[in-house]
Amino acid sequence: MLACTVAAIVYAMMRVDGADLFPAAAEPAPPIVFSQPAADDAADQKLIDALMRLMADERIYRQENITIGVLAGRLKIPEYRLRRLINQRLGYRNFNVFLNNHRIEEAKAALADPAQAEVSVITIAMDAGFQSLGPFNRAFKAVTGVTPTEYRRLNTSAA
Repeated sequence: MLACTVAAIVYAMMRVDGADLFPAAAEPAPPIVFSQPAADDAADQKLIDALMRLMADERIYRQENITIGVLAGRLKIPEYRLRRLINQRLGYRNFNVFLNNHRIEEAKAALADPAQAEVSVITIAMDAGFQSLGPFNRAFKAVTGVTPTEYRRLNTSAA
């Protein structure tokens, strides 16, 4: 009890004098900047090229239940490295946004194609890799600013 009282008195006296037991830093510490060696950049670029080939040539984004683990396995790299490439090097918020971007680009091409004017929006969405119409419509509108049906109307009437 006596120790607590003494500690409280000492603390109060220090506060009155303007001194603080835990002074805040006068200026914030500079941010830590990590630089990557050029070899890492070259290796990352090779992986990005391989990833883009998988997306463009094999259209792996169309696969049902594709995961970052499956894609990392195809590239023979750990998941964390693929996440880092997608987030930091390619600038996507996460893996799903990356996949949906590719799916939406395919859907945009199909919706603007006059040869596919009779194909339903849900069929185009499913062919692009979406599992249902609701998420497709939301993702499509978030990227393009219009619904898939409006996009089709705007792009086929201009042709």
